[in-house]
Amino acid sequence: MQRIGRICLDHLVRNEDAALAGNAEGTHQMRVAVRRLRAILSAFAPLLPTEQRRWASRELEWFADALGDVRNLDVFATTLLQPARAQLPPASEFERLALTLAAQRRQAQEAAVAAILSPRYTDAVLGLLHWFEGSGWRAGGNTGELDRPIRDIAPELLERCFYKAGRRARRFARQSAVQRHDLRIALKKLRYAAEAFAGLYHAAEVQPFIQRLKRLQDDLGDLNDVRVGLDIVAAMTEPGRRMTGVGLAGRRVLAWNKRRLAGHEAQIRAHLDDLVHATPFWWP
Repeated sequence: MQRIGRICLDHLVRNEDAALAGNAEGTHQMRVAVRRLRAILSAFAPLLPTEQRRWASRELEWFADALGDVRNLDVFATTLLQPARAQLPPASEFERLALTLAAQRRQAQEAAVAAILSPRYTDAVLGLLHWFEGSGWRAGGNTGELDRPIRDIAPELLERCFYKAGRRARRFARQSAVQRHDLRIALKKLRYAAEAFAGLYHAAEVQPFIQRLKRLQDDLGDLNDVRVGLDIVAAMTEPGRRMTGVGLAGRRVLAWNKRRLAGHEAQIRAHLDDLVHATPFWWP
């Protein structure tokens, strides 16, 4: 727990300057560090003191949300808008859409900077550092389990994550966008847990399993980008008002991306089937 905490918090803090400067990758890496740490806390949940774990997860979730708008707008402008504009007939509305996204991105960046510079963020980072370094997670936790060697505990925690992901994967073809988002989160938690415990196993057994997870994350990430894009476009029009040309342009971009991704369904189902029926590397 100490090693994981140190690595994730170091990853977070090292990207502060880049995020404050408005660098998209810096913001993304801060969110990755937060998500990775939340996933590990979730994996270790049966062993940790409930209230302390919830406090840590709550503070991390707050900060991830504070950076979320910047990342979502970056993804819309690059991953969704740029390829659509390259394929669709030119229209002035696309340029207006790009300018609107840029303006919203500037506002979101200001909010992200305020969050990074806030006392709450500073207190959270210092509190988490103290919690990990001082082994605060042992106080009130499942002491008997925490005294066991990590090699004995890891398979049980990984199996728990694997079971949750498999449950989320059921009836994928009939899942809503929200259910697929939940599946993606479960797979991400499994991947981060697998990477955290990878050093306990042979790399030749671990890496193929992690690659399956990364592939599925990419597949489902594309679908989730469109889901988030719907919220971004909807926010461009005030409630009760008729959608403007910018909003309609956003809809055209999302419709083009939906058509682009429609053919991926069978591939995702095949990849899910591969994962569910794979032999986990932690099995004896």
